[in-house]
Amino acid sequence: MEPVDEATEDIQATPPSFEVSFSNLLSTKVRRSAASALIRGPPAARHFGGNRGGLVQDERFYGAKPNGVSPIAISGAEKSVVLYAEAEPVGKTYPIGASGAVLSDIMDKDGSEFMSCFLAKEKRMVVFELSKKTVVVELSMKTKLNFWRYLPPSSEGDLIFVLITPIGGFHWRPLDELPRPVQVWKRGPELESKKILTYEEGGSNGHAGADAMSSVALVMTSSPSSGSLVEAYCIALNGGSKLLCLSTVALGGALMVPPNVSKLDPFLPYVVSVNMDVMSKLVLDVEQLNNKPSEGLVRGEIVSSTVLDIGDSLDEKFDPPPLSMGATPEVLCCTLTDFIVAVVRREGTVFAFNFSSDAGLVPVGKSRLGQYIVDATLRSGSEDGVVEVVLLLCENEDSKDGRIATITLRANGDDGYQYLSSI
Repeated sequence: MEPVDEATEDIQATPPSFEVSFSNLLSTKVRRSAASALIRGPPAARHFGGNRGGLVQDERFYGAKPNGVSPIAISGAEKSVVLYAEAEPVGKTYPIGASGAVLSDIMDKDGSEFMSCFLAKEKRMVVFELSKKTVVVELSMKTKLNFWRYLPPSSEGDLIFVLITPIGGFHWRPLDELPRPVQVWKRGPELESKKILTYEEGGSNGHAGADAMSSVALVMTSSPSSGSLVEAYCIALNGGSKLLCLSTVALGGALMVPPNVSKLDPFLPYVVSVNMDVMSKLVLDVEQLNNKPSEGLVRGEIVSSTVLDIGDSLDEKFDPPPLSMGATPEVLCCTLTDFIVAVVRREGTVFAFNFSSDAGLVPVGKSRLGQYIVDATLRSGSEDGVVEVVLLLCENEDSKDGRIATITLRANGDDGYQYLSSI
């Protein structure tokens, strides 16, 4: 299947190029029942563990590159199937039964990888180290688990999962001597009974490496009456948990490292969001956050804005498959270093931009992939200055099957502009 590509404007003598590579069908790599379960997704977690990239993946501040895309784990009563986006074999089966599971990155040179499993009936969390096939720790929970995900180690320096319950958000470090979850924010009335759709952390206390601490969380939620729109909130971690409502009519959002930030100075992240304007156009904004002693987090200046031009000729939309987490947010936003990617899921369209304080949002390219986009994430490439977009797509003719698509973003010579190509 060939993607329907659309060239961007000629922003330099050498125009950008855009190529996309597709994997074979998931059903050729794992059993058909497993492929269907992988498309549906794990309960209480995004497919790739949450929108990845952005602050906690930025080696300029944390001194290490990510190991790759978080695998997708699908669990049953007696076993779990794990899909690796790039490894061979792609699918691995473990004799571990659970209601749902989230995996970590590979944590060290010994290949340690941890799977956090939730047993709903028992209200119990169990963490396994997969290379040694051993149980690391068990945790009995007193409340319901609404959402959870793995946080890359640079966000707090160790293996860490965030657990979101009706009470609030908790950091859980299974490898600690006393691995008790620590509450980092409270739900409050604004988030009461809201469904958690995405969660990420960013910002810094000015330290580097293992001492770098997340300072801000971005939570995207929905309610039964919100339809395709979502609510976006920023929360100051360990700072009284006062919520800043960014939008009640957002379509998607993510955090981003501001350009030209010294890793020795405290900073607040930028917020990247996609909203619909009065003309029903999709608008991507890059917005500052401010922290006032008397008020806490407050909205700052919109430093750059652009319209996501889907195009009048692209009238076809792709229906979402049955998804455990639902089809919202409608737009997936991902950031890494200076790149911003917006994925319009029902349009099957990917937009990429390069952002700087001088030029603002510079278009890199866009492509209509011709399929519904289940999930998307960014990772560092194998070369310096390279960022890769990894996407999970649903087949149009078969909602129980799909593919992995990969896009590469890299610098184009010395002119400072970027282009997209396949690997």
